[in-house]
Amino acid sequence: MTATQTTASAQAPAPSPSYSAETDPYLRGNFAPVADESSLLEHELEVEGELPKDLNGLLLRNGPNPAGEVPAGHHWFIGDAMLHAIELREGRARSYRNRWVRTQALEQVKGLAAAPISPHQPPIQGSGNVNVVQHGGRILALPEVGLPYELDRELATRRQYDFGGALRSSMTAHPKIDPVSGELLFFGYDFGPVHLRYHRATKDGTLDRTVEISTPAPTMIHDFGVTQTRVVFMDLPVVFDLQLVAQGYRMPFRWDDDHQARLGVMPRDGGDADVRWIEIEPCYVYHPLNAYDDGPRIVMDVVRHERTFDISRSGPEHTSAPVLVRWTIDPAAGTVRSQVISERGQEFPRVDPRRETLPHRYGYAVETSIDERGGNLAFGNLLKHDLQRGTTEVHDIGPGRQASEGVFVPAGAGEDDGYVVAPVYDAARNASDVLVLDARNFSKKPLAIVHLPVRIPFGFHGNFV
Repeated sequence: MTATQTTASAQAPAPSPSYSAETDPYLRGNFAPVADESSLLEHELEVEGELPKDLNGLLLRNGPNPAGEVPAGHHWFIGDAMLHAIELREGRARSYRNRWVRTQALEQVKGLAAAPISPHQPPIQGSGNVNVVQHGGRILALPEVGLPYELDRELATRRQYDFGGALRSSMTAHPKIDPVSGELLFFGYDFGPVHLRYHRATKDGTLDRTVEISTPAPTMIHDFGVTQTRVVFMDLPVVFDLQLVAQGYRMPFRWDDDHQARLGVMPRDGGDADVRWIEIEPCYVYHPLNAYDDGPRIVMDVVRHERTFDISRSGPEHTSAPVLVRWTIDPAAGTVRSQVISERGQEFPRVDPRRETLPHRYGYAVETSIDERGGNLAFGNLLKHDLQRGTTEVHDIGPGRQASEGVFVPAGAGEDDGYVVAPVYDAARNASDVLVLDARNFSKKPLAIVHLPVRIPFGFHGNFV
């Protein structure tokens, strides 16, 4: 810990003894947790329009849903994981259910029996509240730090998952599945002597490679870029601060102007000595849209935040909305050229999963603005970018409604031949809908809307499995 870090963190006010919707914008409206688990069958779900008969599977959503009294030092990113599943099959909405991930912390609060934990659980273990993916025949709920939790298709927690004992450190919430090889590529950041590790699992889910990467300080590395030949680590100025832990903050990170923002480019089969670190202008990126090889260069489209973890201790705060930017990375020259693709505020970028690690033309996102009451992000309409033509389509979801991340589900050979499926909160009903859009006719009326009688709170990520 440097002297600068110590001074800056010492000036942070101690957290208030309790949090409430009156004091924390991330506990108001659709950020507020839901109190109960539900199981709804087809006759309880109203469908407007016609669901495509080839849209068969589960839309899974994940996010923080505090199960008990919200403690001092609360942050939106911290909270018991709750999964939501909407089953669509043969043109019908078959069911909806939501379940907490059965962690030891949840058992203490709710009395719900905890799932078995790994003997290799890291010292800091998240609840699995960030993302949910399927790989190697397993559904995994992923935390920011710690090991994932394996779930079944009914959302029952089977166990904490450690790849058969091979994973003994944190797993990122944003692994990448290579559409060519089927490999799962991921990393994990930690707070001990080794701050960053890179991992690879085979198509069948066998962890066969772990590499330790040297970094000067533990920083929040939420996501990364992967191409067919290389990976890109983002070492940006949001640092772990032990003094914030001592002051009672449960998400002890802060913006540090003295930490040089940089990107680390490494061959996918390389090691620590092969990483080429390239300095960039200060910023923060939670989520790339995609990355791909362009000869010796890398094209990486990201949602760029000017700053984060700078003012608020309860959630991301902003003076300007994040925008979509293209980084053209030249490892040989040690340069990164940054070009704004869209100045429209947005987050949660997604791409056709068949194009991950490969050149892409289209991308999807949620429009965002700044809530003047708290400086937090307010979510709005759904966006589709045509990066070849330089255009953006808007799907207007209507007044009093806010979208969550839209997931692209392929239906044909074309890159935009498929569906965008997204939960939308309807404030008038205080409940959520699930929109199914034809990606090729993105701004048109939805093909179908599933009206849920319950709320899916604003969480983070999901996938269609």
